[in-house]
Amino acid sequence: MTKTAKISVPKIMVVGSINYDVTTYVARFPRPGETVSARSYLAVCGGKGLNQAVAASRIGADVSMVGCVGADDFGGKALAHLAQNGVNTDGVTTCDTATGFASIMVEDGGENVIAVAGGANKVLAPTHVTAVRGAIEAADILIAQCEPGVAAIKTALEIAAKAGVPSVLNPAPAKDGIAPLLALASYITPNQSETKTLTGIYPQDKETRAQAFAAFKTLGVKTAIITCGAQGSFVSDENGITHIPAFPARAIDTTGAGDVFNGVFAAGLARGQCAQDAAFTASAASALSVTKDTADSAPSAQDVAKILQENR
Repeated sequence: MTKTAKISVPKIMVVGSINYDVTTYVARFPRPGETVSARSYLAVCGGKGLNQAVAASRIGADVSMVGCVGADDFGGKALAHLAQNGVNTDGVTTCDTATGFASIMVEDGGENVIAVAGGANKVLAPTHVTAVRGAIEAADILIAQCEPGVAAIKTALEIAAKAGVPSVLNPAPAKDGIAPLLALASYITPNQSETKTLTGIYPQDKETRAQAFAAFKTLGVKTAIITCGAQGSFVSDENGITHIPAFPARAIDTTGAGDVFNGVFAAGLARGQCAQDAAFTASAASALSVTKDTADSAPSAQDVAKILQENR
């Protein structure tokens, strides 16, 4: 039986990646072989797991994380950043491999391209996950992504499923070997390009979205939420397909917006919201995040409450 949590401070376990990110801001992306001048750059802690953990914590959840960092300055900064944002790092292991690193380029208008070196994230193994089995079983919801090794994520999802703990799988990056994970999760949250990789269908209109959702069902997916940027998101469950509109926002940097969506979405589910209501709140938080000129863009609970009030 799956737990039904209706509490104000949900316990969330995040199993995922921790990186250090360097973001450069350019007027346009360079062509192959071309060098362009960047107007500025930022160096911040990142990684899908870290970003989602911080987003969930800032919205008011009690968050713990499982992951790996290197015994280097980047790893130390990431651990400090998590702690400063109220995330419990008892499940984060320090290893000899360098901390994961992401190189991000953002052009005017907010679009980005990202290259990630997995580093210590690739060290994350099933044994790291089973070491915190009790904490996963006691959580109100589990969040996982696919930047670390598939085996570790599979183990986390299996522990959660056996304990009746709902799980959100952000299948990003979409890559070989993750299809079997989809049926283990209670909810999956791919974007359009990830949906194309996983199903062969790019969900750009009503017809193709329906086809993509049908393909997910054949893979054993229970509830799918496809995020579509400025188009909003689309939830497919036993009630059919529901469109969750995007909140109006002037995008400066879209880096991490999907991570904010996932962290806030999971927190909403753990508080007892249905997928549609949780996605609506997550959409508000995601809109706030793209208006900031930094990858560390997760908004506070107060800011999210304000934009929800303004858009009722």
